[in-house]
Formats: sequence, C-alpha cells, structure tokens
Amino acid sequence: MKSRRKGISSIFSSLIVTLITLSLAVPLFLYFNSLHNTALSTLGQSFSRLNNATMTQLSVIRVGEDSNQTYLYNYGSAPIDISSVIVNKTVYSVGFVLKPSQVVPLSQIIKENISLAGTTIIIDANGNYYQI
Repeated sequence: MKSRRKGISSIFSSLIVTLITLSLAVPLFLYFNSLHNTALSTLGQSFSRLNNATMTQLSVIRVGEDSNQTYLYNYGSAPIDISSVIVNKTVYSVGFVLKPSQVVPLSQIIKENISLAGTTIIIDANGNYYQI
C-alpha cells in the first residue's frame, strides 16, 4: 500500500508544478507581447515620420526682401500641408496645401505682405519644421 501512495503523491506534485508553470506563463506572455507591440508601434511611427520628411520636397525662392517676393515651391510628387509659418516670433496659422509643382508667394500663404530682411522663417510642413 505504501508504494501506491507514493505514486499518487508524485502525480500530484507533477500536476502542481505544471499548474504553477502555466500560471506564470500567461502573465509573462502578456507582458512580452505588449512590449513587442509597443516597440513595433514606435518603429512604425518613426518610419512614418522619416518617410514623410523624405517625401516633403520644399524649396524657398527669395527674389526680394518681402513676403511678396519670397516663393515656396513644392518640387516633390506629394502635396505639402503647411500648418503654420513663424516669422519674427509671430506665428501664422495657415492650413495651406501646396500641391506638387506649385509655386506660391509667401504673402499668399500668410495673407499679408511683410518685410523679411534679416529674418528667419520657420515653416511647419507635414509635421516637420524647416528653417529658412
């Protein structure tokens, strides 16, 4: 009779060890799965921003010293969404879309003619900032 009880005891101990292992596997799987998904999401966002910056092909052509004589040229194949222009610490919220191969004077985008002599222009285009 003693040998039979040892057999049952070893079965229960194996069962308990298996249950403990399985109960620890689920939280570990969920933790590493969420860690993996976060890394993939961050990588996807970084790639999207880099691709967006690469596709944004904006050129500024200065003919004179005011915004009537300063032109923005989209020489890429994708439209450029200009959400704001900063000139002399003044922020112009514009919401202007510059189509491919389009040339537009800066005064048309910011809706006024201002002097640009010795100023820095910062353009928020497609979520990236460009300093001119």
